[in-house]
Amino acid sequence: MSSAPRIILASGSAIRRDILTGAGVPFEVMKPEVDEGVIKDEGGREGVDLETLAMRLAEAKCLDIAAKTNAIVIGSDQIMEFKGRAYDKPASMDEARARLLETQGAAHTLINAIAVARDGRIIWRNLDRPKLVMRKLSAGEIDAYLKGAGPEILHSVGAYQIEKLGARLFERIEGDHYAVLGLSLFPLLDLLRREGALLF
Repeated sequence: MSSAPRIILASGSAIRRDILTGAGVPFEVMKPEVDEGVIKDEGGREGVDLETLAMRLAEAKCLDIAAKTNAIVIGSDQIMEFKGRAYDKPASMDEARARLLETQGAAHTLINAIAVARDGRIIWRNLDRPKLVMRKLSAGEIDAYLKGAGPEILHSVGAYQIEKLGARLFERIEGDHYAVLGLSLFPLLDLLRREGALLF
């Protein structure tokens, strides 16, 4: 009986590691060497939509690692869209505060793209667009949240971590909870079963 293929997560994201670990998926982590700024600049010049851009980033990450191994390689990327604009991770707590002031009381979308490669080629893609509706928040509430959550939120495009204190910022979420966190788990598990990487 042949052994199950190795699984590699092409990401330095702690929450993506936690999602796979929590689901009992055996995997290794390899951080890709991809210049996201170059891909974003190219996409901007070409006028591609944000879904296409997110998928290009996910593909680039998994292909960078897949070129070095015959394992199943998972790449993922997430872009926040608010009023037609794309947002990167905030660079400072002041920028995080400004973002929360801008998005409070309104809805935004998180575009979550996953690309999986095996034997050096893309074998599967998945795109999710969960919608998040934020409560109306005062400046004082936002300041209290930032003080409680701390600079760890700078790792999130929306300046929040929905799995932690950030849950208190929202009225509701429409869509896949795992896609909000950064990795659409259920379709990925289905793919890993089909590829013989998981028994169940």
